[in-house]
Amino acid sequence: MRDRLNLYTHDGQFHADEVFATAMFSLIAKDIHVERGPDTEVPEGSDWIVYDIGGGPLDHHTPENKENNGFHPGTEIPYAACGLVWKAYAGEILAELDCPERYVDRVFSRVENSLILGIDAEDNEVSPVRTVLERMPSVSGDQKQEILRSSRTSLTITQIIKDFNPTWNSDLDPYECFMDAVSFAKDILLNRIYSAISSLDARDFVLRAIDYSANHILIMDQFAPWEGVLYSQRSNPKAQDIWYAVYPALRGGWNIQCARAEGEDRNVYRHPFPKEWYGQRGDDLQKASGVKTAVFCHVSGFLACAETEADALEMASIACRHTSE
Repeated sequence: MRDRLNLYTHDGQFHADEVFATAMFSLIAKDIHVERGPDTEVPEGSDWIVYDIGGGPLDHHTPENKENNGFHPGTEIPYAACGLVWKAYAGEILAELDCPERYVDRVFSRVENSLILGIDAEDNEVSPVRTVLERMPSVSGDQKQEILRSSRTSLTITQIIKDFNPTWNSDLDPYECFMDAVSFAKDILLNRIYSAISSLDARDFVLRAIDYSANHILIMDQFAPWEGVLYSQRSNPKAQDIWYAVYPALRGGWNIQCARAEGEDRNVYRHPFPKEWYGQRGDDLQKASGVKTAVFCHVSGFLACAETEADALEMASIACRHTSE
């Protein structure tokens, strides 16, 4: 962790790209000193990091830099300050956050694709949807406009950060508003990074549980996001043989969840629960299933719950033996 960073970026209205860039710097230094000012007062010297202004390597506004920076890999989205700082400092950031080395490349890509790209696209006024439509001459102009209207979201992270700027009729201090936005962006960035790390931990956890699965049942001693991992294992016969996942419910008790069949319909399962369970609760479900602590079965049949692990496994076993008519 660095002791202190001296940072310089532009003044005036602030945007998501330099706000998130500042938040990134705050993750690698115990203290950051931020100055905001015009092009005419850009500090010189190696003890300053200048970004989103000044024409240096972390500025994306000059024609030369736009050409040299190019696009985010595999896209037509130019870099903005957010992407440039992420590309340059992500390794240091992830090391400070104790990201396992084996995850670094995947965490970088996940944060890039889920957060950074959107910020850089909006800062550069690039619409990926419009870019794709421009390559579709068979789509009429009216159809393109309808698609563009449908693709717009009412609120984006860029707009949320923009709303931290002082309004025209307020007396708020612009610098304090900027630092408030940085603090907010820091939380978002940390959550996104930790979520990416956690999802990779979950993948390892679920893959181990798949290896230990038997009799069509995946058992986990704690909940982890398992569905995406399971459905990604198309060439793994053990994964393909799983019908139910059994794990502790966040609300108490133990869940038994059906694995979905391939296809877009989320209500088609590899092996459904008995129909007489659907929508039942308490005594009614206990009578229908013969399981003493059965709690409920969702009306769509995707999830059931019992009070104990043993009874959850019993419900899964009964369901496995059940043959749908």
